[in-house]
Amino acid sequence: MKKFFPIFMLMVVGVCSLGAYFFVTASSKPPALDVSAAGQKIPVTQGSYCWKTFFSKKCVDWAYAPPWKIGNVHETVEVAPHAKIKIRFEKEPASLSVEQRKDEGSAETVKLQNHVLTAPNEKGVYVYRVMARWKQGDGSYVFRIKVK
Repeated sequence: MKKFFPIFMLMVVGVCSLGAYFFVTASSKPPALDVSAAGQKIPVTQGSYCWKTFFSKKCVDWAYAPPWKIGNVHETVEVAPHAKIKIRFEKEPASLSVEQRKDEGSAETVKLQNHVLTAPNEKGVYVYRVMARWKQGDGSYVFRIKVK
């Protein structure tokens, strides 16, 4: 019996530690997106998302705001024509797609190569919507650039 008690206490501490770890690390929204061009950080706005954790499920809808308006939340970052724009997540998504809009025009799908997209050649303001999916849910992100 004397040997059983320390083992039992070790198991209780282990289970409590594991539970605390999941409670602290379980985020209620998708991973953050980091976007940069030529070493310059490009501000990103979180769009609509649905995310579930061990404890809850949460959906936030920005449907009332088109990407162009969401992109206006931050200052526009100037980039050179054909600049390489790096897209990195805290946690790698299972799927990822990117749409580009020039001014308030229609969206077109943009190809990524190794999480890098190339800025257009033509001058103007461009808004990008990044859509990513993980096993816990999905999220959209918006950023904007100005090709000078």
